[in-house]
Amino acid sequence: MFGSISRTAVMVGVAAGLMSGMADAVAAQQQRFQLYAIGGGYFGSDLYVGTSVNNKIELSDSWTYGGRLVYFSNPRFGVELSYARAVSNVKTSIDSVPFGEPTDRGNIGIDQIDISGIYAGYSGPRSGYLSIGLGSSIFSPHIGNASTSSTGRFAWNIGIGGMFQIGESMIARIDGRYRGTSTNHSTGSSTWCDGYGYCYGYASWVYWSGEVTAGLGFRF
Repeated sequence: MFGSISRTAVMVGVAAGLMSGMADAVAAQQQRFQLYAIGGGYFGSDLYVGTSVNNKIELSDSWTYGGRLVYFSNPRFGVELSYARAVSNVKTSIDSVPFGEPTDRGNIGIDQIDISGIYAGYSGPRSGYLSIGLGSSIFSPHIGNASTSSTGRFAWNIGIGGMFQIGESMIARIDGRYRGTSTNHSTGSSTWCDGYGYCYGYASWVYWSGEVTAGLGFRF
């Protein structure tokens, strides 16, 4: 009799454990979405380079902020929709300015909308990942009293980052990305050499930028 009760208790315990594990698995499968608020630094570069390397338009570094929504079809692969905004000062260097001294020319708002694929190394409380995506960079210049309009350009990006689980549903995240944007305004390509003998190439039809952000979000 006692042996039968003991076997029954063991079976009940095993069944309860299996049911608990299945419930956790189902809950994990149900929490496939992650929503983040992000903020960090935006790193601009030369938006336009003329036939002389002293003729260029440069966007300064600034803050950036936005949000990201990720859907994981399985623990390692996800699709991300991202929005980020930055406002950079515009500076110009031209041959007629002594020593190419930069001059301020207002600022430009940059709205970046991307859809990216994410590959996570493994599933766990901490996970590194790679991302690659396509999207659009929307430039909205504000130059004194000049009449300006917003312009969207095709963009692509590649990134690397990490996610860190906090408690049941919260996740922290750090992310670095490098982005290329077509300016649709090609003036050809060329090379130039500095005083130390190092030579560089440039093509004005691509604007390069970078960003490093941190985010806090939750999964559901």
